[in-house]
Amino acid sequence: MTVWTVFEPDGADETANTLDWADGVVLVPEKLSWTAIVLAPLVLLVHRLWLALIGYVLLQGLIGFAASQLELERGVPLLALMVNIAVAIALPSLRRSSLAWRGFEEAGAVAAPTLEAAEQRYFEARLGGAGLRPLARSPGSPLAVTPVPRPTAGPVLGLFPEAGR
Repeated sequence: MTVWTVFEPDGADETANTLDWADGVVLVPEKLSWTAIVLAPLVLLVHRLWLALIGYVLLQGLIGFAASQLELERGVPLLALMVNIAVAIALPSLRRSSLAWRGFEEAGAVAAPTLEAAEQRYFEARLGGAGLRPLARSPGSPLAVTPVPRPTAGPVLGLFPEAGR
C-alpha cells in the first residue's frame, strides 16, 4: 500500500469548474523510485525538476573530474550509482518542494495501492462522492474501509481534561 501526498493549486475553487480543478490536483507517491536508480536524469526531466537536474549534472561532472584527476577507474561507476540512488530516495521530497514552490498547497494524504485508487479515494472524500462512480471492491480487498467505532465518554488520558472539548 502506497501513501500518496495530495497537492491542489493554490487558491483553486472546486465549485467554479470541477473538471478543471480536478485536473490541477497532483498526487505524489511516497516511495522509492526504481526508475530513477537507472534513469535519474530522465526522471528529473519528466517531473520538471530543473534545479535538481542541474545539481545532478554538476555532481556527476564533479565525480568524473575528480576521478580523472585522481586516476581512479574502479570506483567511478559505483559513485555514479550512489548519486542515482540518492535521487531515487529523494524524489518524493524534491517533487513536494517543487510543487510548493510553484504554488500548490498540500491538501492531505491518501493510502491506496495505485494512482487511480488514490485519486478515487481522494475525490470521493473531498467532493462527498457526488457524481463519482464507486470503485469496484471485493469483500476481502485491501481497499475495503471499515469504520472504526469512536470510544464512548470515559476517562481521558493525556493533557486534555475532558473528552467533550
